[in-house]
Amino acid sequence: MKRLDCLVYSMAFLWLWSGIQPALFVLPQSLDLLARVGFQAAYCLPMFALSCALDVFFGLGCCTRLRDCAWFWAAQAAVVLGYSVIIAFRLPEMWAHPFAPLVKNVPILAVLIYLCDANRRAQP
Repeated sequence: MKRLDCLVYSMAFLWLWSGIQPALFVLPQSLDLLARVGFQAAYCLPMFALSCALDVFFGLGCCTRLRDCAWFWAAQAAVVLGYSVIIAFRLPEMWAHPFAPLVKNVPILAVLIYLCDANRRAQP
């Protein structure tokens, strides 16, 4: 397996898991987090569904020709950055969380930027 393939498929797994796992196992906790970041109760479930769908889309996209498009990786980086900024300001306790969910986004962003750049350079 080529080095880039390893990164691409690891991102696919990450996105698929993050889109499916919350719906299967932690729906109440996920809705609570959305309420805590400021969504009104009526919008929590639709935002949750949209977020899960976007994550699954990114995961599946990693396994298609979309992975050859620089914009696809840039869009993922924008979403990770957006999620991170919202969490950093609306749930600042996550900076001190023992599992470091915000800090883990730094290497994820680095991989996404690398894949975006690699695809940009590969374009004729």
